[in-house]
Formats: sequence, C-alpha cells, structure tokens
Amino acid sequence: MPRTIVVALVAAAAVLAAGCGGNSTPTMEELGRSVVLARDRVDFALARITRAQSKDDLLERMDEAAGALDDAVSDLEDVGAPKRLDTDLSALVQSLRQLAFDVQATADQIRQPDFSDFLAGTKGLSFESWNAVNRALAALDAQGIEVAPLARH
Repeated sequence: MPRTIVVALVAAAAVLAAGCGGNSTPTMEELGRSVVLARDRVDFALARITRAQSKDDLLERMDEAAGALDDAVSDLEDVGAPKRLDTDLSALVQSLRQLAFDVQATADQIRQPDFSDFLAGTKGLSFESWNAVNRALAALDAQGIEVAPLARH
C-alpha cells in the first residue's frame, strides 16, 4: 500500500510540475523585470566593447557582446508576454536578434584581410538595429514596462 501512495504522489507532482511550466503568461511586473534585465545585460555588453584596448580585444568583446545579446533574446523568448504586449515584445526580440547579428557580422568583417583598415580613423560604430531596439524599448515603456533606452557608448 505505501508503494501505491508514493507512486500516486510522484505522479501528482509530475502533473503539477508540468502545469507550472513556462507556458503561463507572466504578470506585467514579471515581464518588466525580464525586459529590464535583458536591456541591462545588452547595455553592459555593448559598453564593454567601447573599452577595448586593442583590435584583438575589440573583436573579442564584440564576439562576447553578440553572444550576450543572443542569450538575452533566448531568455526573453522564454518569458512570453500578456496578449496586449505580444507585438511589442516580438519587436524587441527581433531587434535584439538583429543587433546581435550586426555586431557579430561587423566583427567577422573586420577580421577579413580586405577590411584591415576598416577601423582606421573610426570614432564609433552605428547600427540601425540599435535604433530598432530603442524603439521597441520605448514602445514597451509606453505600455507600462518601465525601461530605459540603451545608452550611447
């Protein structure tokens, strides 16, 4: 008899765990925390790029930033959003994904021999996807998710 109870309890726990999975819609507060965390991670990674001390250091930091952006995108995709914010969250996810691609593609291009002088005289890099991220963050902010735009570095 005790074995039957244990099996029943394990089965019940499995059902409850399955029901508590990532399929539930987050509250505005939960979504807000996730968006702010993703924004802060991205901002930190982008800021690190600007503190590079050499071309190799720059390229390594760009690789790391692209990876950090990809991770932030994955985490946001796992969160989900209330129905009314689906479009705005999707815009953020897509723009972050594009920014990660742009940062990585730029680093890869700088590594090409034909682009060895690419950085000569360069005072900064600009990506349209960075602007798209900030537009998506502003849209979420207008919907009640208090989040600052990415800073210029």
